[in-house]
Amino acid sequence: MKDGNATTDNSLHVILENADFELTEAESGNVFILDADHNAAKLGSNAINLTWLSEKTLEISFDSKLRTFKKADEIDGVKIVYKER
Repeated sequence: MKDGNATTDNSLHVILENADFELTEAESGNVFILDADHNAAKLGSNAINLTWLSEKTLEISFDSKLRTFKKADEIDGVKIVYKER
């Protein structure tokens, strides 16, 4: 989760990288980015769920009230499917 400030909301970033990847403060998520849309939904442990459907397919399910900024369909040969709840 990236912290917001007085003019921005907190946000969640899903990043798909190798295990040894280190995220810096300047980098943002490369697969899926969302926020609470000014408290329309709660950013908590149930806001999104990640499920590997196969070695090359990741499912991201999320609260439909969350505001999405980025939804990549594929990255590095991994297909990403989305399911709103």
